[in-house]
Amino acid sequence: MTLKHISDDTGLSIATVSRTLNRKKRRYSANEEKIYASARKLGYPFFTNAGENGKVSIALVMKLFEGEFYSSLINGFYEASGNTDSEIVFSYVEKQNDNPVDDIISLSKKYSGICLFLPSMTDNNYLKIKEKVGRYPIISLLPSKNPKIDTVCFDSYRGGYMMAKHFEERGYKKFGYISGPTRRADALFRKNGFLNHVHESNGLELVWSYEGDFSTNAGISAFAEFKKTGLKDTAIFGGNDYSCFGFMKAALESDYKIPDDFIIGGYDNLSFCENFTPELTSVVTDFHELGKKAIRTIENLVTDNMDTVGQISMIPVRIKIRNSSAPKR
Repeated sequence: MTLKHISDDTGLSIATVSRTLNRKKRRYSANEEKIYASARKLGYPFFTNAGENGKVSIALVMKLFEGEFYSSLINGFYEASGNTDSEIVFSYVEKQNDNPVDDIISLSKKYSGICLFLPSMTDNNYLKIKEKVGRYPIISLLPSKNPKIDTVCFDSYRGGYMMAKHFEERGYKKFGYISGPTRRADALFRKNGFLNHVHESNGLELVWSYEGDFSTNAGISAFAEFKKTGLKDTAIFGGNDYSCFGFMKAALESDYKIPDDFIIGGYDNLSFCENFTPELTSVVTDFHELGKKAIRTIENLVTDNMDTVGQISMIPVRIKIRNSSAPKR
């Protein structure tokens, strides 16, 4: 790849391309943006992959919602970047923007690499981004059924499987599940892991399920449906901690006793798991480890000028056992 290829692609002179790529400081002019976009698309290795003070600049792109999950994600990346040669820039997409493809393409012209945490993104969105940015260090932090770019994520399937196995070891035979959003692959993988262990084991039975959306309100609604069944002595996987929180709150307000009437476990191990009574059993997701692996992946893509091809790296999970899943009497 030469300067002439970029010149032909942009319609600008070779001299202009050369001056832009060799300039020590960015000017962010229209021509400069065009040249940077072309250089990255065509795979031209130029030194401006570095941010301030020679560091690799990585944009963490996400929608900003209230809640501990998002603050934990941000804090994990912030702490992980402290021992690296990279700087993390937090970039937020407006909540109502369900197709931020153009915004992401624009960011690729300004930063060395991008980490995406956007649950609303589809495979087609990822494919459009890949086509526009070309050989550029961009990864997703959420699993996909058919990944188009490299992915660093938690092992959602394993988390669901481990929770079902834990319930069985506690002596329970009847199982229930509150699912997450149907469009999210991580919700599907958690569900599949949980259900696969139930179906693979003799004597276990799925007796109840509810389609939720990972919210506290969904957990409250799920309990209202669960209460109508009259089921007791059931082990319930809440899909995530927020769903469990809503479910447990509604159950306690209806004079249910946990873990006497049912046991329950969540996913993410947010801090309120220890502040609720009873304390909530949950799958531990290490956001610091996620940040370290994601940053390392971007740095390697930058250093080696490699393309993102859909490779998946899984961060291991484990279960933190608490009082909400006490052994069956």
